[in-house]
Amino acid sequence: MMRLFDSHLHLNHPAFQGREESAWSEAQAAGVSEGVVIGYDLESSRRAIELADQLPGLYVSIGVSPHEILAAPTGYLEELERLAGHPRVVAIGECGLEYHYPAGPKETQIEHFIRQIELANRLNKAVVIHLREADEDFLKILEARPPGSAILHCFTASREVMEAAVARGYCVSFSGIVTFKNARDVQAIAAVVPSPNLLIETDAPYLAPVPSRGKLCEPAMLPATLRRLADLRDTRAETLAEQTRENARRVFQIVG
Repeated sequence: MMRLFDSHLHLNHPAFQGREESAWSEAQAAGVSEGVVIGYDLESSRRAIELADQLPGLYVSIGVSPHEILAAPTGYLEELERLAGHPRVVAIGECGLEYHYPAGPKETQIEHFIRQIELANRLNKAVVIHLREADEDFLKILEARPPGSAILHCFTASREVMEAAVARGYCVSFSGIVTFKNARDVQAIAAVVPSPNLLIETDAPYLAPVPSRGKLCEPAMLPATLRRLADLRDTRAETLAEQTRENARRVFQIVG
């Protein structure tokens, strides 16, 4: 059986409350051997650590997303740094820029994104980046205050952003969106990302891939995204599974 790595899932989301173990067991039965549970505020970051302590194959990224940044307490960076000492914490984020849905003033988002980038750089950890309709400001940040290592999660940005990220050695991760019929721009970019920079994710409980679109996204659905990505890249699913797993373990600095 293929061994897949889900580079971004929210098993800490209320949608999975009370059935985290069964959802992850189903994912493992489907070939998803490892994954990173992503925090989006302090509470969810702490919950992610609890889950990684309980369930095999799980790691953690801790951060405050742009959706939650206005509600973050004053000392959230100090708390993130404290949590980062846990051995299952492999990244900082998700953090970034959200210009599609209301998420606070752009200047505030940029400020706190940079603060979390600086924390990740200081801790020598990758940054998990949320980026939606903010390409221009993101490219400016890359020039001025770039992460040392990063993952652009659930990629929907431009080819220019992809190429700028790849030029810095960052990873680009694709979700179930790549299976959607109307996602031609995302599919075109997914087809040409260099193999060493490619990741896959579910973003569970969001963005279930076809044929499950519209349902709650489960970590066990990752193979559907993998197969579509393999088709787009004209490669074997088994080859892509191994490549994306190796890439994830490298960028998250997972050994053993």
